[in-house]
Amino acid sequence: MIETVFNIEPQALLQQTFPELNPDEIEVLMQASTPQYYPAGFDIFLEGDEGDSMFILAEGEVDVIVHASNAEEIHIDVVGAHAYFGEMALLGETTRTATIRARTVCHTLQISHTDFLAIAHRNPMLLRTLLRQIIGHLRTNDQAVIRELNIKNAALEKAYSDLAEQEEIRTQFIATLSHELRTPLTAIKGFLGLINQGAIQGASLKVALDSITRNVNTMVGLTNDLLILYEMRPAVTDFNYINLPDLLIEALNAAREALNGQTAAITLDISPAIGNIYADRRSLILAVRALIENAFKFNPEQKPVHIHAFCTESGDVAIQVTDEGVGIPQEERSRIFEAFVRLEKEGSQQLFPGLGVGLTIAQYVVQRHHGWIEVESELGHGSSFTVYLPQPM
Repeated sequence: MIETVFNIEPQALLQQTFPELNPDEIEVLMQASTPQYYPAGFDIFLEGDEGDSMFILAEGEVDVIVHASNAEEIHIDVVGAHAYFGEMALLGETTRTATIRARTVCHTLQISHTDFLAIAHRNPMLLRTLLRQIIGHLRTNDQAVIRELNIKNAALEKAYSDLAEQEEIRTQFIATLSHELRTPLTAIKGFLGLINQGAIQGASLKVALDSITRNVNTMVGLTNDLLILYEMRPAVTDFNYINLPDLLIEALNAAREALNGQTAAITLDISPAIGNIYADRRSLILAVRALIENAFKFNPEQKPVHIHAFCTESGDVAIQVTDEGVGIPQEERSRIFEAFVRLEKEGSQQLFPGLGVGLTIAQYVVQRHHGWIEVESELGHGSSFTVYLPQPM
């Protein structure tokens, strides 16, 4: 703190700050005022300090800061020129209720409690007028503090809610992954144990090895899904003109292989108007495969699945995968693209395999193609997922 002389006349500053005071009262108040200077970043006073002076800001800006119970700083307000702070000190020594920190270089007038009282005793009207304005100022400040604390409290509650939701997702993911890995691992371990004991020989050995191979492929598929999910970031893509029927057949075969051939009948309808499409072949196969796998899995009666590719009026290419399965409840449709979300409940009549990441991967891939996915579904009657892929003109 350094005493200084600043650009604005103290008399003009006091008149602007306390417009209810007359010129004679301003002149008297000037006798108790001392010019001060504070550099940027300087704490003019700290929350909890004993205070005996009021400050009127002539030039610069200060931050008003309070502290939470964990000592975290909460920024309440920015105060500019012609405002004042620390006014409660004029009523007697008091504990500061906030920290005032110079945001920029600040010039102030400082009025001490002792000097002010000496003048106020001789000028009771000055005291009443000044106190009336200070009380109104305190009320306004209190409302600002309450408003800011309410905002902070709402943000804190949302953060706790988000953490709880993330913890629920994490727990659900661990339980799902454990279940999905335990089944193939148990089968593999069982068959290997019998093979090592010599209990399976001849033609039965091929059956056992085929089962081990299928279960290993299932585990590899789960691992690949996780790797794709966690590597979802900008990477090198290979966009080229590719044959759409070939891509759909490859995605279909991959889906059938992942489900060990336990799939429904399928119809494929590709508009002859579609030539080659501009896309990243590898990632688009993953997206379409995920949609086809979903159509197979959420179709316990294995009713036919329909794949329809066509061109829209705007020139986009659309790939539609439709099933006649269980459908999606209306209230759950906003969540189906979230990672690890599985809509069935433990203990329900129908439980479906998988980690709940297929649609997440599909949406990511389609968005990388600057496209989008539309969903139509009726509970108990099936779902239709349509991918729209814009094409270069």
